[in-house]
Amino acid sequence: MPAVRARLQSYAKLSKPRIVALLDLAAVAGALLAYERGLFNVVAFLSMLVGGSLASIGASMINESLEADRDKLMSRTSWRPTATGGVGTKEAALLGSSLVGVGTSLGLLANTLTAVFILLGALIYVVVYTILLKPRTYWNIVIGGFAGSAAAWAGYASLTGKFDLASFLLGFLIFMWTPGHFWSLALKYREDYARAGIPMLSVVTNERNTVLGIAISNFLMIPFALLLSIYLGLVYLIATALVSAALSYFTVRLVRNPTADEAWKSFKFSSPYLAIILMTIILVKTI
Repeated sequence: MPAVRARLQSYAKLSKPRIVALLDLAAVAGALLAYERGLFNVVAFLSMLVGGSLASIGASMINESLEADRDKLMSRTSWRPTATGGVGTKEAALLGSSLVGVGTSLGLLANTLTAVFILLGALIYVVVYTILLKPRTYWNIVIGGFAGSAAAWAGYASLTGKFDLASFLLGFLIFMWTPGHFWSLALKYREDYARAGIPMLSVVTNERNTVLGIAISNFLMIPFALLLSIYLGLVYLIATALVSAALSYFTVRLVRNPTADEAWKSFKFSSPYLAIILMTIILVKTI
C-alpha cells in the first residue's frame, strides 16, 4: 500500500492541480455564462467538467514527460516526478494520452463541439506550446494561451452547442491574461529558463522590455474583461473594474520598478485576478 500511495502522489504532482483548478473554473464560468434559467443540462455540464479535467491532467502529464530533461535544470521544476525519475517519461506520456482520450470521449456526451474544444485545449498545450513553440520563441506563451481559452469555450458549448461572441470574449480574456501572468513568472525565474535554454521573453531581452510586454498584455486584457458586462450587468462591471484597478496598480508599480521581485508580486496577484472575475461570472449567473 505505501508503494501505491507513493505512486498516486506522484501522479497527483504531475497533474498540476492548481492549473487544472483554474481551467475548471474557466469551464464552469463558460457554462454559467451560457446558462438560462430552467435550461441547465446536468449531464452535459458534468461530462464537460470531468472530461475537461481529465484531458487537462493528461496534457500536463504529457508536457512533463516531454520536458523532463529541461525540468531537471530548473529549480522551480526539478522536483517533478518525471524529472526525479519517480515516474518514467514513457509511463507519464502513455497515461496522459489515455486521459486526454477519455476526457475527449466524455465531452461527446455533451455535444461534438464540447469534445472538440476539450481536445483542442490539450493539443494546443502539448503540440503547439510544448513541442513547437516553447523551445523556439518567446511567443510560446502568447499563442499557447489559447489552451486556457478552450476550457472556457468547452464550458460554454456544453450548454449551448455554440461558439458565439460571448463565448469568444471570455476565451479571449483568458488568452490576453496569459502572457502577462507567465512573463511575470519568467522574469522571477529568468536564470532557470536561461539555464534550460527556454527563450522566454525575460531570457531574450532585458528586464525593462519584459516589463513593458507584461504591462501591454495586462492593459490590453482589461477592456475584454469589462466588455463581458454586456452579458453580465452592473454588478459584474463594478467588481471587474475594482479588481482591474488593483491589477493596474501592480502593473504600474512594476513599470516603475522593473525588477524580478516586483514581477513576482504582479504574478501573485494575477491568478486571483482571473479567479475573481470567473467567480463573479458564476455568482452573477446563479444568484
